Amino acid sequence: MMTQRLKPDDAGVSCAAALLRAGALVAFPTETVYGLGANAADPGAVARIYAAKGRPADNPLIVHVASPGAIDEWAVPDVRARELARRFWPGPLTLVLPGRGLFGAPTLALRMPAQPVALALLAAVGRPIAAPSANRSGRPSPTSAQAAYQEMQGRIEAVLEGPTARVGIESTVLDLSLAEAALLRPGGISAAQIADALGEHIGEAKGSARSPGTRYRHYAPEVEITLFADDERQRLIESVARALSACRGSWYIGLAETAPKGAKGLLANDVRQLQQELYAALLEAERQGAPVVAVLPPQSSSAAGVRDRMLRAAGGKVQAAQGREE
Repeated sequence: MMTQRLKPDDAGVSCAAALLRAGALVAFPTETVYGLGANAADPGAVARIYAAKGRPADNPLIVHVASPGAIDEWAVPDVRARELARRFWPGPLTLVLPGRGLFGAPTLALRMPAQPVALALLAAVGRPIAAPSANRSGRPSPTSAQAAYQEMQGRIEAVLEGPTARVGIESTVLDLSLAEAALLRPGGISAAQIADALGEHIGEAKGSARSPGTRYRHYAPEVEITLFADDERQRLIESVARALSACRGSWYIGLAETAPKGAKGLLANDVRQLQQELYAALLEAERQGAPVVAVLPPQSSSAAGVRDRMLRAAGGKVQAAQGREE
């Protein structure tokens, strides 16, 4: 199969929409990562997503809609869902709600992306688009059109090109299908922001089958990752330096403040940059065949998403600075 590359102009969007309506798969930009889209109302097209990605059949999909008003057509929202959609849509927040039969499941994960090309595509298709990240299952998600093309060429009909994703990791997933709101996956909207909007406690349901991307190992490149964490900065830097020198050509990924002198890779100035550039750095390290030595950022609400992705990329294994596993 030849994979087309479509420009994000009117002609490209129209072509992508026609392909989706015909049952084809099209990768497209969102503000989080590039998505792999199919007509959500076409079971055959949705099944092709799983085949193209090599995705387990029990890993749910997020459905993208063009407006907050689409919630009522596909799900059963409550007052919490309406308030969160009002505050955070369009944006990187996915709501898991009681469904109305789409996919034959009792719940449905919905979000409205905050990306002009994605919104233009949704409007042109006139139907919701089911779209996990545009990568082979378990690998780092693509945040650029080139990365999406490299991952999916020969597997899908087209890539609708656009800018690099500004958020850099997948959306926050919040379960509102039960009495207590529960965070299923951290992302671009923090639990603190959600709790403030709702005025209630937000629980947590780790590894829930209602959310994608919640299993170890995930978001992982085909190179070894050694992940460190320690509260004592100098001890941490020294341990990272030893790990980098032990394997020639290793890459560092983390904040600049915990990088040893001479480290190369992603030396982020802050958590936001680390989040935006994490997947691109993992894919570049893979391209160069360079093992990765990474450092978790300090725990905070704003860092929860990038910490989650780094932990999953490393299979959940964290080395303390002394070299023992936690």
